[in-house]
Amino acid sequence: MRFSHRTSYGPETCALVAALLNGTIGVLTRVGFDQGATPAMIAFWKCFGAFLLVCALCACRRQLTTQTISLAKRWPQFACLSFLGIFGLYYFETKAFAQASIPLVSFLTYAAGGATIALSGLLLGETITRRKVIAFAAIVLGVGLMSLFEHAVTGSLSGIALALAGGCGYALFIFLSKWFRIGAGLPQLVWLFGFGSVFLLMPLVNEGFAIPDGFTWITLCGLVLLPTIGGFYFTTRAVAGGQASKVQIIETSDPLFATGFGFLLFGDRLSHAGMLGAACIAAGLLIAVWHRPDR
Repeated sequence: MRFSHRTSYGPETCALVAALLNGTIGVLTRVGFDQGATPAMIAFWKCFGAFLLVCALCACRRQLTTQTISLAKRWPQFACLSFLGIFGLYYFETKAFAQASIPLVSFLTYAAGGATIALSGLLLGETITRRKVIAFAAIVLGVGLMSLFEHAVTGSLSGIALALAGGCGYALFIFLSKWFRIGAGLPQLVWLFGFGSVFLLMPLVNEGFAIPDGFTWITLCGLVLLPTIGGFYFTTRAVAGGQASKVQIIETSDPLFATGFGFLLFGDRLSHAGMLGAACIAAGLLIAVWHRPDR
């Protein structure tokens, strides 16, 4: 009994690690743009690179190879999830970064996560408690404060629409991952990144297929290892072992970590409003992961 109480924090921890890793997306994407990469190029190559790496890891172990092959019968579900959570998020979010400021894109992407909470309550039977609502509201308020007052918040209507589309796609990905019960692990990532690479190849070919060069590969390696493989691995782990609504709430804290990386790499500092926003996000996280002790 004591063991199960300790492990009850597993999904929340995985979601928090996923948020930490996803917080590197904006910074690394910004570096990639400065190196001359286009949104379609970054979106495809980070996904295809992740696909090649997880394929190699699965090929090294017979058990993982067998599990990967056994998932073939569920290809329609993986195709659907890849279209929403990989093509939808990677393509639209990366394209939005080129048309709107990073804080605005980050805010709109994760504010759309409220759809996961609503769908989880309506269709998955997850209880939407007052604590969940307060936690999500506190995090969204904090993200909003950081987005509005930390940097110049600019963006075209198309940039705003792209950010919302990416956020809705990711919200549906989290919900449907729980609905389909796809599980978590490297074999699942092979199928997700495989279909994602096919979908993301289309806009790259339409733009003019190009292979990155120079230091862009270093940036892409960072995107492959941190938010792509790491982020999706821990997200699927969290969804498989916990509630989709709580995973979405915790991962909404992504901008807090993105701001931290921005400070470390670019020297971006928080204003008083930004510090208040960070405090709201931290409070929302504490509320979300807090467990009431058994009586």
